Amino acid sequence: MDKFVKSAPGRWLNSRRLIRMNAERFWKLIESSRSGFDPDRIDGNMERQREELRRLLLQVPPEEILDFRNHLLERMAAAYHWDLWGAAYLIAGGCSDDGFADFRSWLISMGRGVFEAAMSDAESLVEAADAPGVEDVFFEEFQYVPAEVYEELTGQELPEYAGPSPEEPAGERWNEDEGNLQRRFPRLWARYQQE
Repeated sequence: MDKFVKSAPGRWLNSRRLIRMNAERFWKLIESSRSGFDPDRIDGNMERQREELRRLLLQVPPEEILDFRNHLLERMAAAYHWDLWGAAYLIAGGCSDDGFADFRSWLISMGRGVFEAAMSDAESLVEAADAPGVEDVFFEEFQYVPAEVYEELTGQELPEYAGPSPEEPAGERWNEDEGNLQRRFPRLWARYQQE
């Protein structure tokens, strides 16, 4: 890893360039945070991933942590979709507004492949949610790591996020009372709603 020096307030430089986070680096950090994931563990993988992400972010300049947080929240906004909420509802046997934020945090924590597959087809989560070593589909703590690390490094709170923050989910709303969850998500329904 490159050595960084603080060149001015809020600016970290290495010998080559000002470091900024891009989407590739964001997903690489997510994947690296999963390096200790053990499919044979029933418990502890989420905490291990949270700690590894914290360790990784402590090694980057504050501006890159800000960029990481922005990429995270952009993906949280992109995943604010009725299909994914329906998937979360079926997998967990219910899902509140706050729970859906924690579900989207988990979805991102699972890595680019799982995230992009779910964005294309929410039913792909049948495999991800039941994968060995997956403890839960709600990972609230993961989304807070950038803010915790930024404050630890700078003594300041992360600046407010100015990106997209939709008020309503995208896509077609579902209604559990009308039975359309079974029609819209037959694989998820078959896996999680058998009576």
